[in-house]
Amino acid sequence: MGNGTLRFIGSFCHSLDTKGRLVIPQTFREKLGEKFCVAPSYDFKSIAVYPTEMWERRNEEYEKLGKLNPALNRYLEQFYALSYDEQSCDGQGRVLLPVNIRQKILGEERDVEITGANDHIRVVAQSVSGSSWTQFNDELPALLEMIAGLERKETPEA
Repeated sequence: MGNGTLRFIGSFCHSLDTKGRLVIPQTFREKLGEKFCVAPSYDFKSIAVYPTEMWERRNEEYEKLGKLNPALNRYLEQFYALSYDEQSCDGQGRVLLPVNIRQKILGEERDVEITGANDHIRVVAQSVSGSSWTQFNDELPALLEMIAGLERKETPEA
């Protein structure tokens, strides 16, 4: 699963059931493995589901940033308070999203979009997903221009 072979791609729409369980698409379940971690995304706007290996890498990255930084410590206090390791899917491919993270990130929303986010899965309310798509389309010309500039910087001059 290492060295770039683990990629979560694609997008699926699902609904949480009354108990807060979410069906994880089969293609994502296979890559997640038996146990995984549910946590907030870095910006706390969605729920991230990480394979344990990727979760550990993320924690190592945070540890390298320094333990004496008050802003980082405040961020990590909230991040870890909403993180849950040793999660798993039931026999029907559902994961119970813990109440605390579900309420703080999704609110009362039941309809979600589950998307691949390279090294993890992103779960976001469909209403948020729709507004993110609109914003992306509005910003697309500027993004493409910026990407073209990056490509020019990487091309060696003759």
